[in-house]
Amino acid sequence: MAGEPEKNILKTPALLEYIFQTNSYRREHEQLKELREATVKNYNQSRVMGVPVDEGQLLSMLLKVMNAKRAIEVGVFTGYSLLTTALALPADGHIVAIDTNREAFDFGLEFIKKAGVDNKINIINSDAYSVLNDLINNTFLHLWML
Repeated sequence: MAGEPEKNILKTPALLEYIFQTNSYRREHEQLKELREATVKNYNQSRVMGVPVDEGQLLSMLLKVMNAKRAIEVGVFTGYSLLTTALALPADGHIVAIDTNREAFDFGLEFIKKAGVDNKINIINSDAYSVLNDLINNTFLHLWML
């Protein structure tokens, strides 16, 4: 759409689409693909708020290289990066996800459940400032230490 900021460094849409078709889309988890397509279909702002497939794959790779077991997701939208993170974490991994828009998260929850990783996620419907402040002050530390 005209006037929307681009979320990638490639300024040639045809080259970006080629990269997605020949590389990124082929490696995308089935539930991530379904969530991405449903988000585009149902939300106009998905181009601005959604995570591109290549960025999700980079995030997944970094989490695996770091051997991450815990994550904090600030701003969930429909949950593409949240699902990416949950899939990348080990079975005993845990994510604290914070967002004020529960409706968008609930939209993506169906795909997260189908992927079988909803047990790794603790969604907190609140502003991030107060939750992060509480995490620092140990109020929600038990959520983080699970």
